[in-house]
Amino acid sequence: MSNQYRHGSSRRPSQFTSLYVANLDPQVSDETLVQMFSGFGKIIRSVRAKDFRGQSRGFAFIEFESSVSAEQAAEQMNGRLIVGQRILCVERTPKVDEGDYSTR
Repeated sequence: MSNQYRHGSSRRPSQFTSLYVANLDPQVSDETLVQMFSGFGKIIRSVRAKDFRGQSRGFAFIEFESSVSAEQAAEQMNGRLIVGQRILCVERTPKVDEGDYSTR
Protein backbone atom coordinates (compact mmCIF):
# COMPACT_ATOMS: atom_id res chain seq x y z
CA MET A 1 0.00 0.00 0.00
CA SER A 2 1.46 3.38 -0.98
CA ASN A 3 2.06 6.21 1.49
CA GLN A 4 -0.35 8.40 -0.43
CA TYR A 5 -3.14 5.88 -0.04
CA ARG A 6 -2.50 5.25 3.65
CA HIS A 7 -2.48 8.96 4.44
CA GLY A 8 -5.62 9.64 2.43
CA SER A 9 -3.94 12.02 0.01
CA SER A 10 -5.13 12.14 -3.56
CA ARG A 11 -2.45 14.65 -4.54
CA ARG A 12 0.22 13.81 -7.02
CA PRO A 13 3.72 13.89 -5.51
CA SER A 14 4.44 17.19 -7.27
CA GLN A 15 1.45 18.83 -5.56
CA PHE A 16 2.65 18.54 -1.95
CA THR A 17 2.23 21.53 0.35
CA SER A 18 3.65 20.16 3.62
CA LEU A 19 7.29 19.89 4.68
CA TYR A 20 9.09 17.92 7.36
CA VAL A 21 11.99 19.96 8.80
CA ALA A 22 14.59 18.01 10.79
CA ASN A 23 17.77 18.84 12.70
CA LEU A 24 16.36 22.01 14.23
CA ASP A 25 18.38 23.53 17.05
CA PRO A 26 16.38 23.41 20.30
CA GLN A 27 16.77 27.19 20.57
CA VAL A 28 14.82 27.80 17.33
CA SER A 29 11.49 29.32 18.36
CA ASP A 30 8.15 29.01 16.59
CA GLU A 31 8.54 32.61 15.40
CA THR A 32 12.05 31.99 14.05
CA LEU A 33 10.87 28.89 12.22
CA VAL A 34 8.09 30.83 10.49
CA GLN A 35 10.49 33.68 9.63
CA MET A 36 12.94 31.22 8.07
CA PHE A 37 10.30 29.83 5.70
CA SER A 38 7.85 32.71 5.15
CA GLY A 39 9.91 34.16 2.31
CA PHE A 40 8.79 31.26 0.11
CA GLY A 41 5.07 31.92 0.42
CA LYS A 42 2.10 31.97 2.76
CA ILE A 43 2.39 29.50 5.61
CA ILE A 44 -0.93 28.00 6.64
CA ARG A 45 0.44 26.25 9.71
CA SER A 46 3.67 25.29 11.44
CA VAL A 47 3.98 22.73 14.19
CA ARG A 48 7.23 22.35 16.12
CA ALA A 49 7.42 18.98 17.89
CA LYS A 50 7.88 19.14 21.66
CA ASP A 51 8.28 16.50 24.35
CA PHE A 52 6.16 16.17 27.49
CA ARG A 53 8.25 18.89 29.19
CA GLY A 54 7.65 21.33 26.34
CA GLN A 55 11.22 20.99 25.05
CA SER A 56 11.90 20.89 21.31
CA ARG A 57 12.28 17.44 19.76
CA GLY A 58 14.33 18.95 16.92
CA PHE A 59 11.82 18.71 14.10
CA ALA A 60 8.76 20.49 12.75
CA PHE A 61 6.11 20.41 10.06
CA ILE A 62 5.27 23.40 7.88
CA GLU A 63 2.27 23.63 5.59
CA PHE A 64 2.23 26.15 2.76
CA GLU A 65 -0.75 27.51 0.89
CA SER A 66 0.73 26.47 -2.47
CA SER A 67 2.75 23.54 -3.73
CA VAL A 68 5.08 25.94 -5.58
CA SER A 69 6.02 27.60 -2.28
CA ALA A 70 6.59 24.25 -0.59
CA GLU A 71 8.75 22.98 -3.44
CA GLN A 72 10.89 26.14 -3.47
CA ALA A 73 11.32 26.00 0.31
CA ALA A 74 12.33 22.34 0.20
CA GLU A 75 14.86 22.93 -2.59
CA GLN A 76 16.40 26.04 -1.07
CA MET A 77 16.33 25.17 2.65
CA ASN A 78 17.43 21.52 2.54
CA GLY A 79 21.10 21.38 3.49
CA ARG A 80 21.20 25.01 4.65
CA LEU A 81 23.22 25.94 7.73
CA ILE A 82 20.97 27.71 10.23
CA VAL A 83 20.82 29.11 13.76
CA GLY A 84 22.80 26.92 16.16
CA GLN A 85 25.19 25.79 13.41
CA ARG A 86 22.99 22.92 12.27
CA ILE A 87 22.33 21.77 8.74
CA LEU A 88 18.60 21.47 8.01
CA CYS A 89 17.02 18.43 6.47
CA VAL A 90 13.84 19.49 4.64
CA GLU A 91 11.63 16.95 2.87
CA ARG A 92 8.11 16.89 1.55
CA THR A 93 5.57 15.00 3.60
CA PRO A 94 1.87 14.21 3.58
CA LYS A 95 -0.23 16.59 5.66
CA VAL A 96 0.23 15.89 9.35
CA ASP A 97 -2.25 16.69 12.10
CA GLU A 98 -0.75 18.15 15.27
CA GLY A 99 -1.11 14.94 17.29
CA ASP A 100 0.05 12.53 14.58
CA TYR A 101 3.75 12.70 15.45
CA SER A 102 3.58 12.84 19.24
CA THR A 103 4.03 9.11 19.87
CA ARG A 104 6.75 8.44 17.30
